[in-house]
Amino acid sequence: MADITPLELESLRRAFQPLVGLRITWLSIPNQTLPGFEPSQIAVIVNTLLDAILPQIEHLATDEENAKRLRSVGLSKSPGTIGQRESYPDYVHTSGKRVELKGLFVDNPTLLMKRPPTAREPSARLKENVTMDIIHPTNDALLLAAAQLKEDESGACSPYIIDIGVFSMVECVRARDARLAEAGGRWIDDIPKVVKKTSMAKAAAGKRLTSADFEKDTNFGKLKRIPYPPLQDFMRKHGAI
Repeated sequence: MADITPLELESLRRAFQPLVGLRITWLSIPNQTLPGFEPSQIAVIVNTLLDAILPQIEHLATDEENAKRLRSVGLSKSPGTIGQRESYPDYVHTSGKRVELKGLFVDNPTLLMKRPPTAREPSARLKENVTMDIIHPTNDALLLAAAQLKEDESGACSPYIIDIGVFSMVECVRARDARLAEAGGRWIDDIPKVVKKTSMAKAAAGKRLTSADFEKDTNFGKLKRIPYPPLQDFMRKHGAI
């Protein structure tokens, strides 16, 4: 089966372009309360909102012309298994392409927040449930929406979508899985695992490893760690790398 093409990805990117600059008015945080939040806490809220809003994005429009423009984005929720919270993919596009959404929260240094000494790694990831046997290489894309809090003239802070990236899902999954293999990891009972620190000397000595020598890879699928150059470039552009 052929992979989704660069031209098809570019067509999707153009379709999603009306999202850039959009203010998500469903969330408004008074600027004086921001020092009580870490950026990572706001990121969870914003990314949850993005997931819920995109299929009904026209409701954020301030006028009919803007509503028409946003309706052209053409996303609808993908049918999922009842009771399954995180089924794949998130959306179906009017073109027939399938789209998985991930949010990338971009910190705004001009806003006063409770920032830890070391910035937390973005939590968005392609989890182990997204595997080569369920994706459609020809049809599947990853939509990465970069969002940032901005303050308006009244002092209210809302997230804005400041950029979007559209990537080949099959290329991202290949790169994710290759990274695991290159690190000496393996899939055990459908769980990506890496060699335990206590077993690294055993592995270096070339001794036979058993399942007991492995533990779950807690960083598996994190977007920052997927060595797919177009995705890495987007993450680097927004300071996530």
